[in-house]
Amino acid sequence: MITKIRIQNYRSFADAEVKLRPFSLVVGANGSGKSNLMKFLVVASQVTAKQQLARGNLHVFSHGWQKHCNFTDKEGGFRIDTPDAHYPTVDTGGFGVPALDHPIPWRVKHLPIFNLSPNQIAEAELVESNPVIQDDGSGTVQVLDSLKNGDREDLFDKIEESFKQYVPEVEKLSSRTVEQGKKQIQVREKGLKELLPATELSEGTRIILCLLTILHQENPPPIILLEDIDRGLHPRLFEYMVPIMRDIAERHGINILATTHNPYLVDCFQDDKEAVIIVEKKEGASTLTTLADRLKDIDYDSVDPEDLPLGSLWFTGHVGGVPAKINRRPEK
Repeated sequence: MITKIRIQNYRSFADAEVKLRPFSLVVGANGSGKSNLMKFLVVASQVTAKQQLARGNLHVFSHGWQKHCNFTDKEGGFRIDTPDAHYPTVDTGGFGVPALDHPIPWRVKHLPIFNLSPNQIAEAELVESNPVIQDDGSGTVQVLDSLKNGDREDLFDKIEESFKQYVPEVEKLSSRTVEQGKKQIQVREKGLKELLPATELSEGTRIILCLLTILHQENPPPIILLEDIDRGLHPRLFEYMVPIMRDIAERHGINILATTHNPYLVDCFQDDKEAVIIVEKKEGASTLTTLADRLKDIDYDSVDPEDLPLGSLWFTGHVGGVPAKINRRPEK
């Protein structure tokens, strides 16, 4: 699990540093750098010791109970802190550097930034071996079918149980075979005799199911990146979704980062204000700070934080990370 990152000269970031929680919510105006933060983590996941040591610019060193990874190239650099990192090292001038052929612990071949499409989630698909959920949510039926009919029916049961909690009308989750051997998600709803295919479900319901499948799949990625997590979801669901994401991240030792523009979702972080990351641009460069740190600097003469929900404090601009006001007055 990554606990802190520092980004230097990467895309819109000149020099920014912030702590990460198991489940971090990223807020900010359009164009502030939220997507660049996600892309940075994708780049970091693909660095190998062999690739970077050959260029003499990767250092992983011990600092108390943490491990750090520094990487710098001609385009920029970053630093990542993790609570522990178990891999062989060799001594090179005081730095512990990973063995040449050993990858950094969080490295993955492909780290998707999920921007879920309800239509793709509902599509019928051919079931393949070792399925994974793609960036747009396709593959959800493949993963569900593999769990149900493989040896991880326990994970399927957890997904189904959570799904029924979020969508009380659902009694049962399953898949059906359609044309040309393809399979499609279907559900049984209370009071209805006919099974409903995924195409008949609301967009929000499809996204909930896909999110649960991503979180409960057998081998989740070490970092789960979600763009516009609130898309299609009713605000009442946020108070249930946040704790389950936090629990899964902590239990699996992974990080989940999700972007949003929804103040109601920010409200759900009252007990973990450090988990809300505010991204905004200052003098053209993206900056990172937490809601907890920003609340320390709030002007108490203009507002009392106890009088407003967290989401309202952010949405009204008291803690930053919102678009500049536009003067709508007509010219005389």
